[in-house]
Amino acid sequence: DDLASVFPLSELQACMVDSWEVWTDFNALALRPFGWREVWIGYDPAKGTQNGDSAGCVVVSPPTVPGGKFRIIERIQLRGMEFEEQAKAIQGLTERYNVQHIAIDATGIGDAVWQLVIKFFPLAVKYQYSAPLKRAMVLKALMLIRAGRLEMDAGMLDLVQSFMTVRKVQKGGVMTYVSDRKRGSNHGDLAWASMTALYNEPIGSESGGGNDSFVEEF
Repeated sequence: DDLASVFPLSELQACMVDSWEVWTDFNALALRPFGWREVWIGYDPAKGTQNGDSAGCVVVSPPTVPGGKFRIIERIQLRGMEFEEQAKAIQGLTERYNVQHIAIDATGIGDAVWQLVIKFFPLAVKYQYSAPLKRAMVLKALMLIRAGRLEMDAGMLDLVQSFMTVRKVQKGGVMTYVSDRKRGSNHGDLAWASMTALYNEPIGSESGGGNDSFVEEF
């Protein structure tokens, strides 16, 4: 049921590919799955409890040319970990990939994770989620999807479901975006981790300078 979702299933399906056939430069089973190609990491943290939401972490391959495609090449969900362990999980990814950008939702426990991450990756960026920032992140992701610039493996159904939890609501007279807990997917952690990473490309670059990715908010 995606009637209330900002990201309809039909649009997400267009992003799904057979990565074993299409991503010839990526080998998930290798010690360095992407060689020395640049990647970005997005992280949506969670409290260190077994029964709470899970934390979401994604590894994104940015385009090598203006207007090229982003690929979500790996995603991880962490549950029941304290912030120290969450930071160690991110550090493990920096040892397998050539990470050039890390973005973390620093709201709440995320700030503690960020404080540890910058010890081994000083350029890590932290975001304090707000209604305007979440709106910009959602619109950026929509622009990429509708411009045909986002790919994920067809087996990442948890990631697809996570995007489908995102819906638009009004809180205190302000329009914002949230993930519906009733839909599962651990409150959309993987989707928000993805959007946190994708936001590193400025809005307006979705089609290499063209305007065919225009999105009207509804």
